[in-house]
Amino acid sequence: MRKIYAGIDIGTYSIKFVVGEYFNRKFYVLASHCVNSKGVKKGLIVEPNLVIEAIREGMAEINEMLGVEIKKVVVNVPDYNASFQTVTGSVDIEENGIVTSSDVNRVIKDSIYNRLEENFELVTMLPTRYIIDGEKGISKPIGKNGQKLEIQGIMISTPKKNIYSVLSVLEGAGLEVIDIVINGLSSYFEVHDEQLDKKDGAVINLGHETTTISIFENGQLVNNETLQIGGINVEKDIAYVFGVSIFDGRVLKEKFASSHKRFCQLNEIYEVKNTIGESVKLNQLEVSEVVMSRLVEILNLAKKQIRLLSSREISYIVITGGLTEIKSFKNLAYEIFGKDVIIYTVTTLGCRDNKYVNAIGMIKYFINKMESRGKVVSMLSVEDETTLVTQHDKLKKDNVIVNKIFGNFIANKEDK
Repeated sequence: MRKIYAGIDIGTYSIKFVVGEYFNRKFYVLASHCVNSKGVKKGLIVEPNLVIEAIREGMAEINEMLGVEIKKVVVNVPDYNASFQTVTGSVDIEENGIVTSSDVNRVIKDSIYNRLEENFELVTMLPTRYIIDGEKGISKPIGKNGQKLEIQGIMISTPKKNIYSVLSVLEGAGLEVIDIVINGLSSYFEVHDEQLDKKDGAVINLGHETTTISIFENGQLVNNETLQIGGINVEKDIAYVFGVSIFDGRVLKEKFASSHKRFCQLNEIYEVKNTIGESVKLNQLEVSEVVMSRLVEILNLAKKQIRLLSSREISYIVITGGLTEIKSFKNLAYEIFGKDVIIYTVTTLGCRDNKYVNAIGMIKYFINKMESRGKVVSMLSVEDETTLVTQHDKLKKDNVIVNKIFGNFIANKEDK
C-alpha cells in the first residue's frame, strides 16, 4: 500500500518541510520547501508566535504544491541534555503463542515503565534485540512462536521543556504531531546503510548555530552531544575581518570561499561594500583563510567530542549538514579525519540539498519504527491520499510523454 508521510525540521537558520510517498519499500519525495526560521535560537524555541508564523507559511506552500492539506507530521525536538538508558522488558505472548504487534507494543511499554527521570519525557525506545523463550538475536519477532517475549534496547529521553515547546508551536500552527525524534537519530536514518548498521561509528551534522555529534553502536544511537558552534560562526568571522554585513558574510561563505586555502584561485575577486559603504575587493585566498581557520576548529572539536562520547573503536565517521557544501570541504575533512571519512550528500530527487538531511531522515525513521511494530500509518485520509497519489502518477505519466516527444524531436533533427 502507498502511504504519505510528512516531516518538519525546525532549525535555527531555516525550517525544512518534506512530504513523501512510501511505496514498494522506496521513499519518493512529493514536495519539499524551506522558510527562514523565526523565533529559534541555538535550536531552542524562544519566541513561539514567530515560529508558528513561519510553520504556517511553509505548510501553506507545501499544501499548495500537493493540492491537499497536510495535518499530521513528524518533527524534531532539541537534543540538549538527552538521556540514553539501557532498558529491558518482558511479557507473556498472548494469542496462541504467536507474537503479534500487540505483544511487541506491550513489551516496549514494559521496558520503559517507571524508568523516566523526573522532568524528562520519552522520545523513543530503540530495540537492540528481542528474545523469545531464551532464543536471542531476533530482530523481527512478529509471527514467531513462543511463550515469553523479552526485549533489550535503549531508551532516549529529553527534558520535558524541550518537547513541550515544540508540541505547543505545532499545535498553534494547526498540526498534529504523531511522532518526535532528535536530530542525531534522524541524520542516521538518512545516511546509514546495511554495512554501517553492523559497525560502531559517529555522525557529525554541521548546522547553522550548532554541531551535533552522535555515536552509534551496531546501528543504535547510544550517545549524543551538541556543540554551540556552526556555520554562523564562519559568517561572523568573515563579517568581522572584512568589515562587511553578516548577510554578505553568508554569501561569501556559500558562493565564494573555499574550505581549504590550497584549492583557491588567486585571481578570483569578489567585490562587496563594507559596513561604511566603501567598495572593497576580496580575493578568494584571504576569504578562504578565514573560513578554513574556523572550519578546522569546528572539525577538531567534533573529533575530540567523538573520543569523549565513546570508549569503543570507531569504524566510520559520516559528516553531513550545510557546511559540507562549501567548496573543497572534502579535502579539509580528509586532512583532519583521514580519507576514510564519509561526506554524505543528499541525492533524493526533489530535495538534493544537505539541509534536508534531518527532514528526510525523520520520515525514514518513522517508517522503520512503524514497520518494526507491525503498524500501518499514513498522514492523510484515504480520500486525500488517493487524490494526491493520482495527481502524482499523472504528473509522472505526463513527464514520460513529454520526454518521449522531446527525445523523438531531437532524434528527427539529428536524422536530418
